[in-house]
Amino acid sequence: MPQDDHAPIVAGTGFIYLADPDTPKPVITDPKNPGPGWTSIGHTSLNDLPEFGRDGDDPETIGTWQNNNLRQTSPNITYSVTFQSVQASSATYQLYFGAGPEATQPDGSFRIPARPTPQVKAMLFVLVDGTTFVPLWHPRASLLGSDAVGMATDYFMTFPVTATLLGSSLIDNAIGEWAAITSGAGS
Repeated sequence: MPQDDHAPIVAGTGFIYLADPDTPKPVITDPKNPGPGWTSIGHTSLNDLPEFGRDGDDPETIGTWQNNNLRQTSPNITYSVTFQSVQASSATYQLYFGAGPEATQPDGSFRIPARPTPQVKAMLFVLVDGTTFVPLWHPRASLLGSDAVGMATDYFMTFPVTATLLGSSLIDNAIGEWAAITSGAGS
């Protein structure tokens, strides 16, 4: 792989958007406006940036009597991303507690369900480095609160949400597409 001085990115700013499951990949020209159907999840933690994770088996090398290292297996892997919402809003509560919009009561309070239901959405992350940005699109993700709500006297309340990336028939059961670095206006 050739060295490309323009490919490294510092995710100094970023935006996370949600849409209906299997919403097609948008063409991003402005990181703050991904187009119709995409809604920002709002503010997220600066101290704990989104973290993409990988969980599953390690590949195993299998062999024969004649060749001890004949083949390597393809393990089952689950990919996810965890982010920390800092907005105490109905939309955040829906993701964290696993409830639909019906959980928001007429007086504005939020009714926490006894049994959470993960919310399946399309997700779009736009990582911004100056005037360049990288869109990371996932057509199906199952979102649910993943750890304790965080509180501190010197930082915002945090709501950790993990999105498990799911396969989509929209892209031959792949889990997403990450773009190369893009330059654009409005960043």
